[in-house]
Amino acid sequence: FCASCYRGSNLSKASCRIDHGWISTQMPRITVDLIRKKAEHNNGILEDLEELSLHQLNLEKIEVISSCCKHLKILYLQNNLLPKIENLRKLKELEYLNLALNNIKKIEGLQSCESLAKLDLTVNFVSLQTFEESILNLRKNLRLKNLFLSGNHAATSKGIAIFLPWLEKLDGSKITKSERIIARQQLETNRKELRRISGVIPVPEDDSDNGGEAFTAENRVKWYLEDLKEEKEREEAQKKAASMNKPPDPLKEARDKMSKKVVNIPEGTLPKQRNMARVKFSFGEDEEGNVIATIHAPKFLDTSQIEVDIHPKWFQCMIKDRNILLHTPEEVHPDKSKIKRTLHNGHLILTMPKANWNGGKTRKTSKQPKKSGKNNSTKKEREEKLRERENLAVDYKNIVKNNAKAAMKTTAPAVNLGFLSHKHDNSLKQTKRDRNSSLEEGADDDSSDPEEDADVPPLI
Repeated sequence: FCASCYRGSNLSKASCRIDHGWISTQMPRITVDLIRKKAEHNNGILEDLEELSLHQLNLEKIEVISSCCKHLKILYLQNNLLPKIENLRKLKELEYLNLALNNIKKIEGLQSCESLAKLDLTVNFVSLQTFEESILNLRKNLRLKNLFLSGNHAATSKGIAIFLPWLEKLDGSKITKSERIIARQQLETNRKELRRISGVIPVPEDDSDNGGEAFTAENRVKWYLEDLKEEKEREEAQKKAASMNKPPDPLKEARDKMSKKVVNIPEGTLPKQRNMARVKFSFGEDEEGNVIATIHAPKFLDTSQIEVDIHPKWFQCMIKDRNILLHTPEEVHPDKSKIKRTLHNGHLILTMPKANWNGGKTRKTSKQPKKSGKNNSTKKEREEKLRERENLAVDYKNIVKNNAKAAMKTTAPAVNLGFLSHKHDNSLKQTKRDRNSSLEEGADDDSSDPEEDADVPPLI
């Protein structure tokens, strides 16, 4: 059934003018994907989300929010079709709830919202029949300071402060001490009058607009469904006109195709590399024979938005429905691979063991180096080379001794002639015979131990 018929309205199927089966599949709902889309300011992370806006979505039920957003502080749900306040009991930290312009008939389901300080129920359908019960349902919200109830069927007055003494503002105006005293004096009178007229006074109807139809919760749903059907027909007509005039975009089609996850690959072939996620990446190796790939995923992206698929010669990573596919430098073991994500920067680290690793030895598939004469010589050849080196070795000790003896025999004692060495002085000339005799005497003197002479200064 449509929403109007489901709520017991007297509207007939003809007056509703909408097919029941079509409505049941078109009403929007709150889902995890919708909440994550609305939480883009928090990079789609729901665990620590504090503010959520779901206004003007024509929602008919509150769901999912309390289970995935437990730390929510501000929630906007205005301008929807919500008939009831429900499924908000787990929101212990909720401080501001906006439910204006909805179909709410009774205030309920907020007793567990301990931190609620501001509640907006402007332009709803809280009636006199449920007004007293609605106010009493707020007596456990001890932190409620600001309440908006204007635009409802129940006439609001500052006498509510008697039931909620901690309330500071009603419909934006401050509640004074004198108003609290007057409300306390008229409490019993107002309560009896309210209970008496709650079953007598009908709900006021405003038939000035919408062709004489009253502004009720059921009619709001009916008008919405009519507008939805007209909008759908308009969109279908626009799409049909656009498809006839607009040519296909091959570039956009190619991007959409490359962003999808690769599933079926023919045997013996590798898929094309791609980086549709537009993220940085790097490759490396460690001493244990692992290929390490680092993908710079967004820091605050929820890990549930990342999907990794590893194959022996390539791997792919889906980041927010965008694919990054890379070939590995060597063949790896997909089953032994490990994946982790760093906390400080959100990078994704893939540790993939090499398939042909033998603990630091030569690899099975690696080519052996060519054999050279030096590296592959026999034992005998090496021994012969060692002998040749020994024969060619130089005995520096014997050479020094022999040179010293030869120098002692051939060299004569040095004679310092000073400035007279360059002058022709006949008195200093000696014959050949005298020079030879002096050399022989010098050699004999060198062979004996030198005697100390007091006139000769010591050598430094």
